[in-house]
Amino acid sequence: MPFEFRLSSGAFGLPAAAMSVDWLVLNDTGTDQQIRVTVFAAPVGSPKHQLPPGPIEVAVPARTLTHNANSVGPGQPFEPGIPVEVVVQCNDLRVLPTVEVWQDNGGTVIAGTRIGPGDFVRLVGP
Repeated sequence: MPFEFRLSSGAFGLPAAAMSVDWLVLNDTGTDQQIRVTVFAAPVGSPKHQLPPGPIEVAVPARTLTHNANSVGPGQPFEPGIPVEVVVQCNDLRVLPTVEVWQDNGGTVIAGTRIGPGDFVRLVGP
């Protein structure tokens, strides 16, 4: 499915206490919205590459939130010391992405790590 908009968190690092990275997308429209979320590792000096589980494409019901959290650690989707980028593709800018870095696997956000909808940047071009 083609998407009109690509929104990027920009590259961000993970603090030493990070245990999980969670992306959330709120569909703040009155209709179901198809989205695709791709998470990249962006090692310094190397091309960025997709992280598991790869692009996730989902239909988000009207006024509903979806999310995906993955662990941080050696051999996990997120590795300490490697910057990360979250890219959300959508067809309505009322689809609102957020990223949180948790200090546990229960949703305790590390202060200062939240990247909210207003922080995402619209990407233009291929």
